[in-house]
Amino acid sequence: MRIIINLVITKYSMSKYPVIFYMLFLTSSLSGQNGILTESNVSIETLVRNSLVKGNCKNVSNIRSIGNDSISIGRFRNGNSAIGISSGIILSTGDINLAQGPNNRPESGFALNAAPGNDVDLDIPATGSLYDITAIEFDFVPFGDNVSFNYVFASEEYCEFVGTTFNDVFGFFVSGPGINGDFENDAINVATISTTNQDVSINNVNHLLNEEFYVDNVANLDAEACNIDATPLVEDFIEYDGLTVPLSASFSVIPCETYHIRLVIADVGDPILDSAVLLEANSFDLGEQINLTVDVPGSDEPVAFEECVDAQFVFSRNSLSDLDEEIIVDFSISQDSRAINGIDFEEIPLSITIAPGDTNFVLPIEIIEDGVVEGPENLKLNIPYDCDCLDPVFNELIINDPLGLSANFQEIFVCANEPFKITPNIMGGVLPYSYTWSNGSEVDSLENIVNEDTQFIVTVTDFCGNFSVATLDVFIQSTPSALLAGTYDICTSSENGIPVELEGNPPWTLAYSIDGIEQESIINIETSTVYIDGSREGVYTLTAFSDAYCEGNVTGSAIVENDFVIDFELTQPSCINRKDGTIEIVNIDIPTPYTLSWNIESQQDLLLSNIGEGSYVLSIEDANGCSFEKIIDLIAVSQDIEDCISIYIPNVFNPGLQGVNNAFSIFYGNDSGIVSINSLQIFDRWGSLVFEKINFLPESGSQIWDGRFNDGELNSGVYVYVLSIQYENGLTKQLSGDVSIIK
Repeated sequence: MRIIINLVITKYSMSKYPVIFYMLFLTSSLSGQNGILTESNVSIETLVRNSLVKGNCKNVSNIRSIGNDSISIGRFRNGNSAIGISSGIILSTGDINLAQGPNNRPESGFALNAAPGNDVDLDIPATGSLYDITAIEFDFVPFGDNVSFNYVFASEEYCEFVGTTFNDVFGFFVSGPGINGDFENDAINVATISTTNQDVSINNVNHLLNEEFYVDNVANLDAEACNIDATPLVEDFIEYDGLTVPLSASFSVIPCETYHIRLVIADVGDPILDSAVLLEANSFDLGEQINLTVDVPGSDEPVAFEECVDAQFVFSRNSLSDLDEEIIVDFSISQDSRAINGIDFEEIPLSITIAPGDTNFVLPIEIIEDGVVEGPENLKLNIPYDCDCLDPVFNELIINDPLGLSANFQEIFVCANEPFKITPNIMGGVLPYSYTWSNGSEVDSLENIVNEDTQFIVTVTDFCGNFSVATLDVFIQSTPSALLAGTYDICTSSENGIPVELEGNPPWTLAYSIDGIEQESIINIETSTVYIDGSREGVYTLTAFSDAYCEGNVTGSAIVENDFVIDFELTQPSCINRKDGTIEIVNIDIPTPYTLSWNIESQQDLLLSNIGEGSYVLSIEDANGCSFEKIIDLIAVSQDIEDCISIYIPNVFNPGLQGVNNAFSIFYGNDSGIVSINSLQIFDRWGSLVFEKINFLPESGSQIWDGRFNDGELNSGVYVYVLSIQYENGLTKQLSGDVSIIK
């Protein structure tokens, strides 16, 4: 039976009779964040070309899949902790998302197709009928004489079905020139144990046989069924109860011939428990024989310079190459190379030989100094393949003219006994640079403290030995200062601002407070007089000041007065989550006509009611056009959310009653402040989840749960609920309790 998204199946007998118990679950995007993660609905072309086959030169074609590839085939990542392979392709006999850990379900699976099927290759090793057949197959053209790739096999059949007919099978079946095997088109199965040549399977790799290739992940319930100790090694990272260590499939081929491979897996005996094969990303190695790199001694970049540094191309064997064999590599200089052989660099041959026993050959590139400014010139070497390939192997060196080196400083001023940092400006030269200061230091930036005018000298030397000397005279400046003073009328100060006089070198930065409350700093001030917004009454005080180089002194304060009279009566909210506070204007002495407005909608200009904790801003403009603001803060009497809950949950209900108390319900007070219910979960006495509802509105008294589970009525008894509540002020609260079903 297939239901909605994923199906977890619990068996109560070793006979694998029809399923007794089903539990639905949703695969969370957060599950297994510390372990393997999967991605479905990826095209098969993308998986093979971009995720499986190694390198840019990919001679693959006729790619196709078998089975439900939107569910049973996809990508995985974050796999190092789980299987020792970081990322790649996963093929499953069910939903690949079930691979995600932790292993907290005794037995899990997803039936792709309840009907049995056949496969021309898997029918041979199978011990029973095949179900949920999943496969990828394609043609490929190898470049060398050996092809290999890495994989892991994992299954929920471990350990209780080891040695039974329920032996889920898989295979990697390769056919083509020079291959003569027992499968379709004379194919061979390359998914074998290297030491015994046995097929990799549940019956061949387990806790009893070939244990060195087996990773036990069996939890308590299954371990008891097998009479073994539960020693799950990767239970936090992957769901499957057992798996192999990373294995390698390797086979001999004839270069440039066309071969076919089928990567196939299937359930055996029934479609219940899942198995999977996980193939390492970019490990399908078509046997390219040579890698080509550029090395410039002392540099991470493939850039050489005339009169400075030479370079070298390094030809390296592939890891599968036979060290006992000599490799002759013919290559060419690309037509789009600007550098000319024998003119811009000493003449090089167009063929090299990697001797037996050597892993690489180093071809030196000796740059010729021609004294001509030519700009960057590239040297690109190509290694073509005899067989059809999208791109040859290539790499590129850039040859630059000598670069002049120049170092200087930007003039600075400092304050006596205050720390400062100086860094030379460098133009040209070849990285990396080295530094020698007059005090013997060799850092790129110098930090210091002085109390008199001082000269600093640094010698900068580049990679090629060119050097430049930079001198900096550091002058002591007077400590900058900022002055604020005076008494101002709020109307005048709100229109013109409060002046602050500044001394020092711009740009300046100024910080200030109003009645002790810090305001937003003013930065990048370029004029010696700056005006602070004075639209609020109170005492304005400078708190910090600096110019372009030094921390400064602040002096004085200013007072902004307000001749207007406004008196308020406040009712503080009773609780942090309730809106039962009020602000009422009870007396006003302002030239009329005046206008009042709040920063929130109000029922009346003179009264704000049904408001919660927070800051409320009253904006006022009198008959003369003078405007200012008044801030009133409301603080809840109780800051403890526990004291503010206005919610009632009956602790008993009878599903058999008509109309009254026949379901689990929640009742909310009018002042509860609850905007949503994040989740409601109800558990039976054994801790099993029997009901869950998420993200719903708080409708007081509505019937939420009728006491049923899986379309059946639950027995009388005590059940535990866990409730997560979201308040409108952003707070969340979790409540729990019990409720009894009576009949």
